[in-house]
Amino acid sequence: MSEAMHESDLPPLPLARERGLQVCETIQLYLAILDDLDLEQAQAVLEHVYDCPSCLRAYRLLSQATQLLRSNLEQTRPSARVDRAVYQAIAARWGVPAATSREDGAGAFRKQAEVSRTQPNRRVWRSPIRPSSVRRRLLLLPAVAALVLLVLGASLGVSAIWRPSQAFALPAGLSWSGYVLYHRQTRMSDEGRPYRVETYHNLGTGELHVEATMPGQLDVVLISDGKMVLGLDMMHHVVQWNPARWTVQDTAFDLEQLRHDLQQGRAHYLGQSRLQGQTVYRIWLPSGYILVLDQHYHPVNLLYADGAQQGQPVYDSLRLLTEDQVSERLWDMHPPADFLPGHLPAEP
Repeated sequence: MSEAMHESDLPPLPLARERGLQVCETIQLYLAILDDLDLEQAQAVLEHVYDCPSCLRAYRLLSQATQLLRSNLEQTRPSARVDRAVYQAIAARWGVPAATSREDGAGAFRKQAEVSRTQPNRRVWRSPIRPSSVRRRLLLLPAVAALVLLVLGASLGVSAIWRPSQAFALPAGLSWSGYVLYHRQTRMSDEGRPYRVETYHNLGTGELHVEATMPGQLDVVLISDGKMVLGLDMMHHVVQWNPARWTVQDTAFDLEQLRHDLQQGRAHYLGQSRLQGQTVYRIWLPSGYILVLDQHYHPVNLLYADGAQQGQPVYDSLRLLTEDQVSERLWDMHPPADFLPGHLPAEP
């Protein structure tokens, strides 16, 4: 557990299946620092979230705010009107002096930080700050997240992602062979419960290794060589070939198809922008997503092209690995000896 967790005086995690207002308040405290929790703690928090509509709403709101900030904050500088709205809202909720401009607001925060630094024996999350005060502030996070979504959404609008730009062509000698693309995505089930999908895609051979997990409820591995799909239910030791209730594909990262779609006008170059601290190329795909490439024409992420998530990244994380960084066992299509033939559960 991180040092911040030790210093926060947070209450202990509730026991499994505990319910009640106090339990939900505690879980939502931990949602605010979910990325700092170890695997066991995070699983305990998410198992509660899956069965609690109130905590699930808080989880979704925080996730949406994080995605929107990550994908768009670097691309667009809000207007002075948006600055004023944000600073006034922060002032009302957090007791920061009200400001009317970005410079005034930054000055107020700097001044408050300087005062804090001059006060001896005062550290973040430690006494004399009362745990109840920490709890009240953390419980405001869903409201602040909603404010961020509202203000940034109004400021960014549909942005410039639909403006076609000048002619664009991939370099003739470009190849993604020798690389394995890893990406992780949080999806929502039909019942509104989050589950994680992790994919390894050998861009040279087309082989895929996909694992879908929902703590305590689902753990399915799918391995494909481009012709056959081996499905494994890791929780019940069941094997099924070519399971019809699962889709195993990653077509957005087919380089030859991308090149062909650009040449035929089915894919469209939308220009450059900034994402994750770097300049990127954006290409609208016939599938309805926007492919983001770095300056070396390597994948960075996909963006949603329309709908409520327009402009937000599809994947929580995406990395390009060399083949020697990945175990050959990922592509092994021999069923384990202790797995019996059967049917995989349906995709959530």
